Amino acid sequence: MRLTPRVLKVCFILYAVCQTFLLINIQFPKTHNFDEFHYIPSAKQFLALSPNQNWEHPPLGKLLMAIGVSLWGDRPIGWRFMNTVFGSLTLVGMYLLAFILFENETLALWVALLTLFNQLLYVQSRIGMLDTFMVAFLIWGMIYFCSTWRLGLSSNELKKYFKFMGIFFGLAMACKWFAIVPWLACLALFSMVRLLQKWKTQFQKATPDDWYRPDLWKNLLWKDFFISLGVVPIGVYFLTFSPFLFVPGAITSLLDPLLMQIRMWEGQLRVVTAHPYMSQWIDWPLITRPIWYAFDREGDQQEWVRGVLLVGNPLVMWTGLLAVFYCAWDWIQNRHYKAFFIVFFYFIFYFSWAVIPRKISFYYYYYPAGLMLSLALAYAFQEIFFTGKKKELPKIQWTYLGVAACLFIYFFPILAALKIPSDSFRNWMWFASWI
Repeated sequence: MRLTPRVLKVCFILYAVCQTFLLINIQFPKTHNFDEFHYIPSAKQFLALSPNQNWEHPPLGKLLMAIGVSLWGDRPIGWRFMNTVFGSLTLVGMYLLAFILFENETLALWVALLTLFNQLLYVQSRIGMLDTFMVAFLIWGMIYFCSTWRLGLSSNELKKYFKFMGIFFGLAMACKWFAIVPWLACLALFSMVRLLQKWKTQFQKATPDDWYRPDLWKNLLWKDFFISLGVVPIGVYFLTFSPFLFVPGAITSLLDPLLMQIRMWEGQLRVVTAHPYMSQWIDWPLITRPIWYAFDREGDQQEWVRGVLLVGNPLVMWTGLLAVFYCAWDWIQNRHYKAFFIVFFYFIFYFSWAVIPRKISFYYYYYPAGLMLSLALAYAFQEIFFTGKKKELPKIQWTYLGVAACLFIYFFPILAALKIPSDSFRNWMWFASWI
């Protein structure tokens, strides 16, 4: 993955702009916002080296929040600062992922801007929740995974890319267990490719743009694969439990980290309390049930309200779904690896919730899949409207981005907890199910 100075400069600018933008009005809501009620106390318990009461999830995300609290204190900016950092890193990661996938700097910038305007990244980066950290690490792991599709890679380069992928996937799993799903999916994909190579199927005639090539990952031995995507992520995962060594009584034997996994699993099974904003996986792509993270009334007569609604940008969410279907069709018809990469991760991020045994679920589970829509739209626009090799993007693509930006501005008051008249929030409620 060789990056030009101009690409690195864009990365720095994107991070700086996004970080500044996310911090504006970060002091609202003034109290714990949605699941911050669980995670912020846990982060402070790490700082106090006291027993941790949040056993449902691994420790890394809460440890990162603890850094923010130690820097800025026990107040809103302290609770949410590290989420803004990793939200900004996610945006930079989407830019680099698009650059490596499409090999076009302008298109990569378009993807990054669309990711910012799709609203999911903005809201999730301003709340002290674990998903922000998990998704950031997943995106950076995907960057290295995408890099392995390039032609002419040496065995050392492949090993390096897969090890970095393993590190980031391990860190993602150490934030939230959902990251195990894409990790296992990548393991299965690698195994399937090696079997195809062994059986010498008709795919031997594949072109360099195909999702499968006879030389794909061939320089990586099974031993290297086992270390990079087996030992490394698992080792990184358990390494994040080391802070428990400083908590009295938390780890007294080598078995305790393993026993913690059982306790976490049991904790997950106990999460059965119904919630007014719970939803099902079939609801998420069409935004039939978004989620209010906060809804706080202010004023002597409660005439004002500050709300945070997690709702995807309707233009991006709905047309992005069509773009995913186009990518799937194009992959089946032409076997392009770019279309396959997008469809593979969208389907893994989304459809896994159809089988994960969760008794309650929420719209924010769609966050990682929702980010893939920017890539799907970029691919669809380029294939449908612009098949040439010029670097300029078609005007319709910039027009689309402009409309998405306008919708982001339109929804901004209820994304950023701005102070609005009490009943005016209904102006943004397009459907009764959004209330």
